[in-house]
Amino acid sequence: MRRAIALVVLACAGSAAAQSMNQTPPVVVPSEKLDKYWTMAASSVEADVPNYGRNLNVPGCATVSFVVEPDGRTSHITVRRVVPEGDLGKVAQSVAAGLRFDATAFNSGKRRVFSWLIFPFNLPSDPAARTAVMQQCAIEHLDWAGEGKPS
Repeated sequence: MRRAIALVVLACAGSAAAQSMNQTPPVVVPSEKLDKYWTMAASSVEADVPNYGRNLNVPGCATVSFVVEPDGRTSHITVRRVVPEGDLGKVAQSVAAGLRFDATAFNSGKRRVFSWLIFPFNLPSDPAARTAVMQQCAIEHLDWAGEGKPS
């Protein structure tokens, strides 16, 4: 009996490993072109915001990379940049985890996509000041390093 259970467990583990190894690497898509492949399914997203933390109430931004999976959910979420340093990265990570996407007609095959977004926090009302804050989180390009981990 133990032998049969062990074989079933090994077969399941082997199947899962083979499936993840055969998973196609995502297409790298800059954030400004993400909507060619995927559009956000909801107009609002929930975030886990701590009651206290460093720089939670100051103007800032966070850049987060992620993979949009064929089911429209995000995975491989990584905080890339947070300005100013503090706990806004955790908030941005929770926002990215809650994102849901619908595939576009161009992406009818629901290809996996690796991309990144900048999440703004507490931005000032002055447009020039807003732009100045957001530019601090701009990232020109990111690459997918493979093996399930972004570079």
